[in-house]
Amino acid sequence: MYRLNRLFFNQTKLSIILLLVGFLFSYSGYNTIYLMEFENMQNDFTNSHLTEALPDLIKENYKFREDIRVEYAGDIRPYLKPTDLGEENSIRGLIINGRFQTINDEFFVEFEAYDIQDWKRLVSRRIFCPVNDIICVHDGFLMAIEKSISPFLTNALDIDATISNLEQYPKRKIPKSHDLDNNSNNGNLDNLSNLDAAGSNLGLDSRTQKQGQYGDRYYREFNFADISPDPNFSKKQNSESLITILDQILTNPYNVLIGELSLYPDPDRAGNMRGEIPITYSVRSALTQELFTSLPHDKLMDANGNVILQFPNSSFIFDELLLEKLALMKYQLMPVIFFNNRIGGIQFIILDSWKEKYKYLEFQKISMFTENQFKPLFALTPGSDNIQLNLDVSSQEVEYNFSIPHEAIGDYTKVTVKFMPEVELDALLAGQGRTN
Repeated sequence: MYRLNRLFFNQTKLSIILLLVGFLFSYSGYNTIYLMEFENMQNDFTNSHLTEALPDLIKENYKFREDIRVEYAGDIRPYLKPTDLGEENSIRGLIINGRFQTINDEFFVEFEAYDIQDWKRLVSRRIFCPVNDIICVHDGFLMAIEKSISPFLTNALDIDATISNLEQYPKRKIPKSHDLDNNSNNGNLDNLSNLDAAGSNLGLDSRTQKQGQYGDRYYREFNFADISPDPNFSKKQNSESLITILDQILTNPYNVLIGELSLYPDPDRAGNMRGEIPITYSVRSALTQELFTSLPHDKLMDANGNVILQFPNSSFIFDELLLEKLALMKYQLMPVIFFNNRIGGIQFIILDSWKEKYKYLEFQKISMFTENQFKPLFALTPGSDNIQLNLDVSSQEVEYNFSIPHEAIGDYTKVTVKFMPEVELDALLAGQGRTN
C-alpha cells in the first residue's frame, strides 16, 4: 500500500511539473482581432457588399467575448514602440483578410490570419458553396472562422502546436445545401448582410399595435411608459437622446472620397517613389437632416450657407461633465491615412493634425508623415442659453504628398482613412512618456 501511495504521489508530482512546464512555454492567446475588407476578386457588382458583410459576420460572431476586442484595421496602437506602455494596455493581435469569387457553379471564400507583430501566417482557409446558396455561405464561413480562429483566442497558447493541429482541418467544408427551389431559401448573396434582420420585419411591431381582434373580442392596449410624474422627465429624455446621437455621429461625422493615387520615381531621392493622393472630406448629410428632427432645436444658416443647430437649455438638462467635454473640444477628430499591403500590414502612415506634439509618436519599423492641412468642418460650443453645433457644408479637398522607399510600398497598396479623436492620440503619446 505504501508503494502504491508513493507511486501515485510521484505520478501526480510529475503531472504537476509537466503542467507547469507547459504553462512556462506557452503564450497568452490573442486578445485583439483586426479585420480587413475582403477582396472582390472579379469586381462583381452583385456581390460587392460582401467586402464588408463577411468581416461584419466575424465581428458579430465574437461580440459576446468581453475579453476579445474586434476592430476594423486602422489602429496605430499595435505598431507603437512599447516603451512605457503598461501591461494592461498590451495588445496581442491577429489580422484577418480574405477574398471571394465565383468559378463555374461554385462560390469561393478564402481567408487568412496573421500575427500582427511578426506577420507569421497562423491559418488559411477556403470554403466552397453552390452559387446563390446563401445559407451555405453564412454557415460555412462562420463554421470555418470558429474552428480556425477561436483556438488562438485562449488564455494559454502554443502557437506552433495550434497551427500544426489546424493544418489537419479539412480544406473543403460545405454545410448541407438547402433546397434552392424552396421559396423560403430563395435569394442570392446580396441577402448576406441582412440575415440577422430577416426575422425582425415579420408582422407589426408590438409597440405600434394599438388595437386588435382575438376571436369575437376586440381589444386596445395603452402604454403609459412615456408619462412620468417627474416634470423634467421629457428634458432628461431629450438630453439622453442628444448625447446618444452626438456620441454615435460625431465619432464619424465625415464622408470621405479617396482620389487617384499617383506614384512615380522620386527624382530627388534614388530608390524612392513619390506619391500624391487627393482626399475630399465633407460633413455627412445625416447631421443636418433626419437624425435631429425628433429633438427640439433651432436651425439657422449663416452668410456662407453653413448650418447652425442650437439646442436650447430650456428643453434639455446638460450636466457639467458634458459641458466640460464640449468646452475642451473633446469631439475633435483628426484623419489618419493608412497605406496597407495585401495581407493588411501597414506600409506607412500619414497623420493630418494641427498639433505639433504628435510628431513625437514613435513606431516600430513604420514611417509616419505628419501634415497640417485638414480643418474641422464642425464645432460644438456650449453657451449660456444653448449648445450650438456649427456645420461647414462645403467640401474640403486635401492633396497629400510623400516620398517612400520602393520596397516599402511595392506593387500594391490599399489606402484607408480613419478619424482618431484627440484624446485617444493624447493617451498614446502619454503612454510613450511624452507630454504636451
